[in-house]
Order: sequence, then structure tokens, then C-alpha cells
Amino acid sequence: MRKTFAVGLAVAMLAIPAFAAEPQLQVSYATDASMGCDAIAAESGRMDQVIATANGQIGGADGAARGAGLASTVAVEGLARSGALGRVPGLGMFANQAANLARQRGEAVKAQAANTIQTANTRKALLAGLYSGKACDAPPAPPAAQAAEAAPAGV
Repeated sequence: MRKTFAVGLAVAMLAIPAFAAEPQLQVSYATDASMGCDAIAAESGRMDQVIATANGQIGGADGAARGAGLASTVAVEGLARSGALGRVPGLGMFANQAANLARQRGEAVKAQAANTIQTANTRKALLAGLYSGKACDAPPAPPAAQAAEAAPAGV
């Protein structure tokens, strides 16, 4: 009976992994204006990866919270069938609190991931503006036009 409760509690507490310590994503950085076209394109691709990772975290948090709730239900059911709930008042409360903690952690993970997605989308828009402003999509000038621009006017 104690094993069932301990297993349920352990599953509920470990169901949602903590965020790895990553530097906070910002919309813009001081070095953005000095980036070249290739660096802007690479950074935009990185933002796509950040968004995909955050979407995965949201899905994982949902699944982990559901798993913790199920583990809590199984633990309480096992305790009830063994008679431990009747003999030890408040034992079911601990299993329910563990499930609630897992749900709260899941909601925190989802909120952080949603914030990351919003920041990454805003950064992608900024990068698109930089890319366009630097005429990265413009076709290269023909060699004759480049030579005319290089020659001084009036000679």
C-alpha cells in the first residue's frame, strides 16, 4: 500500500521536467544591425527551431500533466482498495496535492513556452525587416553596372 502511494507520488513529482537554464530570448540584440544576409537567414532559421522546440514543450507538458493525474488516480485507488485511506486520514490528500503540483508545473511550462513562441515570432518579423532593408533578396547587379558605379563620375 505504501509502495503504491510512493510510486504514484514519485511519478507525479517527476512527470514534468524543469526548464533547462537557457539565456532569455530577446526580440533584438545590439549586434542585429551589423549582421549580413547569411547571418540574418541563419538566425531566422534558428527562430524556427526555437518555435518548434517550444511547441514540443507545450505538448510534453500537457501529456506529463495528464500522466501525473492518472498516476495520482491509480495511487488513490490502490490506497482505497488496500484500506490504507481509511486507516491513515489525509493520505489521499497528498496524492492529490502531488497531481495538482504537476498540473501547476505543466501550466508554468506552457506559459513560458507560449512567451518564447511570441518572442521568437516577433524576432523573426524584425529579422525579415532587416533582410529586406539590406536588399538581401535583390538580384546581384550586372558586372557592367558595378564597374560604372566604381568609376568616378566626371573622368
